Amino acid sequence: MEQNKKTIEVRGFIQLTALFKSRNWPVPLILDMEEPLSGHELARKLEIPLDQIEIIFINGLAQSLDDLIQPGDRVAFVPPGCPGPYRIHLGFYPKHANHQP
Repeated sequence: MEQNKKTIEVRGFIQLTALFKSRNWPVPLILDMEEPLSGHELARKLEIPLDQIEIIFINGLAQSLDDLIQPGDRVAFVPPGCPGPYRIHLGFYPKHANHQP
């Protein structure tokens, strides 16, 4: 399916999938969007509590909630609790960083 450049696709991963289902949102949720907005702004617009989001994927790349989402982007909210080994693989932090989870 070709993505309209004036919309975004939004998904929720892991336990956020249940939140999307409880709100009867389709997968993916397609939202009209004219102007860029941050992950924080999108979460507030969708009434997703920020404490239920650790990171977002924008077009398949792990990003901060401060990063801007552009019209045409694909977005996924990821809650806290992703298992340790997957955190590096998915890009939650750089592979060579001295980060202690």
